[in-house]
Amino acid sequence: MFERFTEQARQGVINAQEEARSLDATQILPAHLLVGIVAAAEKSAPPMAALLGGYGLASTQLRSELQGQGEEHNDAAALGSLGIDLEEVRRAVDAQFGEGTLDAAGPANAPRRRRFGLGGGHIPFTAAAKAVLTSSLRESTARRDGYIGVEHLLLGLLRGADPSALALVRRHVGPDELRARILDAMDAAA
Repeated sequence: MFERFTEQARQGVINAQEEARSLDATQILPAHLLVGIVAAAEKSAPPMAALLGGYGLASTQLRSELQGQGEEHNDAAALGSLGIDLEEVRRAVDAQFGEGTLDAAGPANAPRRRRFGLGGGHIPFTAAAKAVLTSSLRESTARRDGYIGVEHLLLGLLRGADPSALALVRRHVGPDELRARILDAMDAAA
């Protein structure tokens, strides 16, 4: 399937892996794909970037919102609810074991190779993210396109109905409206 991907679509998938890695995720989620696809469109698919940007779907904005979704469950908030000040714990650990000790260890959920400075390693796709890629192939086939571009990836993502990714989209535009506008843009370009 990947041989049918345009360079922009491949870059979108690479971007998704980088997004997952930057968030210390152990798997690539559909939400990572959304950010990665939008970033790829911004770099090399101006018409699609303009369409997405018109709804406020920009990679920097989506990245911030995705990070915000994770922060709802972050360690500092959880510890704070128990009356524990994470910054105070950090200062105590630094005083006892040396400056930056906790930072050097890395997040507990980070891939083991990364925590120990051995590189990023491969990050697998979740079943939902794989479904997005499969749906993008179906979108391309249904339109009788001989390639899979960022627009097909976006259509596959919207079809996949992953709650987290769609929540990011819904902050800006209804998924059905976005799908219709993408299809209109594809038809106009054909």
